[in-house]
Amino acid sequence: MSSDLLSLISEIRPASDYGKIRNDVYKLISKYKAPRYLKLTDRLSMLFEDAVTVWFQIEETIHMEATDDDEMMREIIRTYQPMIPKPDEISFTLFVHVYNDEEMRSLLPKYNGIERGVKMVLDGRSVEASPIYPEDYGPGSQVRSMHYLKYRSSGLSELVAKAMRVEVSVDHPQAKVKVNVPSDTLDSIKKSVGAGSVKWIV
Repeated sequence: MSSDLLSLISEIRPASDYGKIRNDVYKLISKYKAPRYLKLTDRLSMLFEDAVTVWFQIEETIHMEATDDDEMMREIIRTYQPMIPKPDEISFTLFVHVYNDEEMRSLLPKYNGIERGVKMVLDGRSVEASPIYPEDYGPGSQVRSMHYLKYRSSGLSELVAKAMRVEVSVDHPQAKVKVNVPSDTLDSIKKSVGAGSVKWIV
């Protein structure tokens, strides 16, 4: 990771400061994120999250709220920080791609429960994903196009570090697929910046 990026994520900036560097941030984050995306099908993809990608979400939310208020910024941090992986965790966002209102109404509901069918297999060991925010899936909850999930398992960090072959599988009525994780994506997962590497956790 570049020293510029490390310097950027060392603190959470108020909107008035972040706006001054936002264009430069976009260039750095886009390059950082590129190998962390994995296409599963024409309708499904995932982004492997870490402290860098979550920092970006936090700053973009602060920017959209146009706030310099310390308490509001802390609340935004509290909202997103569970997405940062801890030891023995891999965090990711699963995207269901829908492109218009009709697909939102007719297609997206068919992907209900997709969050329960995404596994990672590392050198033959299978790990199931679980929601980072279980309350998103309670009674009466709406079908989502973005799912914030984690792989959690004892010894996962060591397994990832040694892994030679990793695949992601989806088992759902709308998608049954196994996708090999490319070497550059696996390398980016291995180099993920965890919660212990940043000081702005609240």
